[in-house]
Amino acid sequence: MTVLTQPGPWWLVLAVVMAGAGLGRWLAKQLASGGYRLDDEWDRPVPTRTWLLVGLLPLVWGLIAWRVGGPGTLLAVPALMLVGFSGVALAWIDLDIHRLPHGLTYPTAIAAQGLLLVASAVSGSWWPLGRALASGAAAYIVLLLLALVSRGQFGLGDVTLGGILGLTLGFIDARMPWEALLLAFVTSGVVSLVGLITRRLTLRSDLAFGPYLLLGALLAVLLG
Repeated sequence: MTVLTQPGPWWLVLAVVMAGAGLGRWLAKQLASGGYRLDDEWDRPVPTRTWLLVGLLPLVWGLIAWRVGGPGTLLAVPALMLVGFSGVALAWIDLDIHRLPHGLTYPTAIAAQGLLLVASAVSGSWWPLGRALASGAAAYIVLLLLALVSRGQFGLGDVTLGGILGLTLGFIDARMPWEALLLAFVTSGVVSLVGLITRRLTLRSDLAFGPYLLLGALLAVLLG
């Protein structure tokens, strides 16, 4: 079990926050065009508050560097930052069109595995990589089974994203992917319940699950 007790150095947190602000501006411009939409997904206007991404990405990166940038887990930071970058974009897209495009999830999965491979080679310890691969595969299978029995409540994009999160979080600790998944279901359940009470949602409302998977992963990292 890995316990996240020593925070990352202030200079690392500051550096990634500054880099995240710059990339956040670039990402906001890319998503503002709605280029991720398919031909049949233009039945409503593209969301205009992309400026939120300018602050969201550096916040996510700063939290990752602060929580995981300590000596014991520093090598996991690049992969987590990659997933954080893609995750911000995927959350935005999923909230807009309720779809997680494979054109973003697949490259993220491949790149994350590559970064974790490099991290293992640098450290000389291969057990965390094996644990990460096993955790990613297990999370993928669990979500795939849920997708098969849920009658459309979960999509294959959610399954792929869950596998990516299981991979990267499993590199730190074997329990963290399951804590993240539990937190994702809890937060989505709370939001759904509040939506039903306030009548902003109905029992037939389609809720994008990708953002909750990502939020659950971030909360699991912060809770350590």
